[in-house]
Amino acid sequence: MTRTRDLAKYDSIIQASVNLTNKLGFDGISISKIAKKAKVSPATIYIYFDNKEDLFTKLYIDIREKMSKGALEGLEEGMTTEEMFKSIWHHSFAFNLKHPEYLVYREQFERTTMMRNIKPEEFELFKTIDSLLRRGIEEKTIKTLPLPILTAFSYAPIITLLTYHNAGIVKMDENHIEQACAIAWNAIHS
Repeated sequence: MTRTRDLAKYDSIIQASVNLTNKLGFDGISISKIAKKAKVSPATIYIYFDNKEDLFTKLYIDIREKMSKGALEGLEEGMTTEEMFKSIWHHSFAFNLKHPEYLVYREQFERTTMMRNIKPEEFELFKTIDSLLRRGIEEKTIKTLPLPILTAFSYAPIITLLTYHNAGIVKMDENHIEQACAIAWNAIHS
């Protein structure tokens, strides 16, 4: 007999996994700890996931998809390269500011060997930024540099600034966010 999936239990497992990972790291977590925190039996977790690595990987993919959706929500047909850049930058910052637990999880996951099974180029945000940067290079509105360099100076600072904000090092208010976005654009603008 196949057990049915319960969305509330699934969400509870996801939240417990994020919370425990962010608190204990990947090595400090077991299926039984996740089950206890989620208030489900360990067997329930195996309805949704093959094993612990499958859970962590699917959770990472889910978080990246949510981040993509949040970052891309402001895009509109006919935007200039600069408008698209700034929209993605602002929406990405805003989404991650609202969901710091996702950013912490993502950062931890990306330092593990589980990352070997992930292809960043399959995420919608990656594809959109890649296309945007190529378009800007072609239009000569973005410097002709390798895409990883452009990304490092344009979108990667979001993670650093959010880390500083969450640690209380700097408060990223609207003024600071706007200035940081302008700095990022100016770093790659030709």
